[in-house]
Amino acid sequence: MIETDREHTVLKTSNKQKWIRLLVAAGILPGVILIFSRSSLLSEAYMRTAYPVIATLFSFISGIFPFSLYDLFIVASLIWLTGMILRVILRKTTLFAFFYSLLRSTLIVVAWFYLSWGIAYFRDDFYTRNEVKEVPFDKESLHNVTLHFIENVNRFYVTCDEMNKEDVRDEIERSYHQHHQMLRLRDPNGKRRVKAMIFEPIYSKMGVSGYFGPFLNEIHVNNYSLPFTYPFTLAHEMAHQYGIAPESEASLYAFIVCAGSSHPMVRYSGYISVMGYLLRDVRRLLPDRYEPLLKSIRPEIIADLQRNSDHWMAARNEKLSDAQDKMYDTYLKTNRVSSGRDNYSEVVGLLLSVYDLLVDPVKTTSSSAGGYWSPH
Repeated sequence: MIETDREHTVLKTSNKQKWIRLLVAAGILPGVILIFSRSSLLSEAYMRTAYPVIATLFSFISGIFPFSLYDLFIVASLIWLTGMILRVILRKTTLFAFFYSLLRSTLIVVAWFYLSWGIAYFRDDFYTRNEVKEVPFDKESLHNVTLHFIENVNRFYVTCDEMNKEDVRDEIERSYHQHHQMLRLRDPNGKRRVKAMIFEPIYSKMGVSGYFGPFLNEIHVNNYSLPFTYPFTLAHEMAHQYGIAPESEASLYAFIVCAGSSHPMVRYSGYISVMGYLLRDVRRLLPDRYEPLLKSIRPEIIADLQRNSDHWMAARNEKLSDAQDKMYDTYLKTNRVSSGRDNYSEVVGLLLSVYDLLVDPVKTTSSSAGGYWSPH
């Protein structure tokens, strides 16, 4: 009896110590995240020194596997959580043990997310990193930039019914390597093997064309995407892998890399993808100029834009899409992207700020990639 009481006391003390350690960790982790979130200098230093090592290691490990480890991690987490809840209901574990395991697992996942990539949300913004002056959003500038892009997209139009995706991946890698100093990126920053989505039909219903898995540095592109959008989506997700968190900045980097390519399909993908953002803003802010601008675009390009819209609308499930939009909007706002999902459209503001730095392809030599910008 005395021995049993002693064992019970030892177990109780051990459990108390475990909870104390866990609660201390639960207090320290948010504090560390808060420090990084308040210091862009510290976050920038981390992303330029520690992150490239982490990215190289994790992308190497994940690159060994042809399937998505990120998707499997999500599934395994849901199965584990469901199993733990069932164990509580069936009284095979205590409620305290459940909350202990849940809190410990949550802390591990949150720490893993921020240390492996999430600190990218706390970096300096594009203007600071690239020493580019932000200009006010001006309607006349929007009109001029749109004219410039219409001229180029008309010039660079090419049919993209068939595409060798591996060649496209190699070309985008090459273009990132070519432009990494201009974009202030650490190159190569790991491997970038493109993974298929395990639950592609569900993601297609949500309208997700691609995503970056931060835990093991994985790039995913939806094979449901039309060929002419594939290079831009891939370049966008690669920008995330390079440590660019905001969606608008990732889209700008994707455009620069695609437009700076000598590969016709990659270059066209960059221009037509950005064209969609510009036309939406012109329609909203310059309604009297929208129709004349639209008529100046080649019919084949208008047909591509319409085909892409119809393609995704055909797969869309309204409830799933709306739920995904709300969850991702909350996720972005939690990580200091105040505009949430609207951040995607803010690529137009970035384009207006670098408009005077654009290189006109007409004035470049025949060997130039053309259409990209370079800071002074």
